[in-house]
Amino acid sequence: MNHYGRKAREHWAQHDPQRLAQIEDQETFFTDLGEQIATQISLLASQLESRRFGPLAMAGSSRENGRYLQEVSRRMTARRIAEEVVMDELVWMHDPSLSIDEAREEWEQTRPADSNLISWAERIQDAPDLAPATVELEQKAKDWALPVWFLEGLMAAEIPGQYARAHQQVLEEAASVRFLREVH
Repeated sequence: MNHYGRKAREHWAQHDPQRLAQIEDQETFFTDLGEQIATQISLLASQLESRRFGPLAMAGSSRENGRYLQEVSRRMTARRIAEEVVMDELVWMHDPSLSIDEAREEWEQTRPADSNLISWAERIQDAPDLAPATVELEQKAKDWALPVWFLEGLMAAEIPGQYARAHQQVLEEAASVRFLREVH
């Protein structure tokens, strides 16, 4: 079973254990589902690369023209988008018995606190060699549903906690986006 199959089984165990219990051969089911997910992700990522980024893809060898990092970033972005779309279609499920307000309240109690971001920025300030690469920063921005400029500003701020308070609306909007990702 690949990691997509394991991720699906873990998600179903948490969000719909009764449905999971009805599956007689879970190992085979999630092995097959994981393979199906991996195949669809590869297909969709290829389509996204050729459609969305076509002009860049046709620019010749990335090593020859010095665009290696752009190429890596482009492919990683297409793959992440494909993973999110396919996992949303085939795996993610949520408890429909909860109202949206109840689901949000439950989510607020279990989500990572914004103070984690402040601590992260402070650690980077204390040890600048821990500063993330661009790809890592973009991934953190995606995971937290925040603009990259916000994270850059947080790392550069003299007092990250004050910066976060001054940009509280950005944090609140990001929290709403993350919540909606999980319920849809």
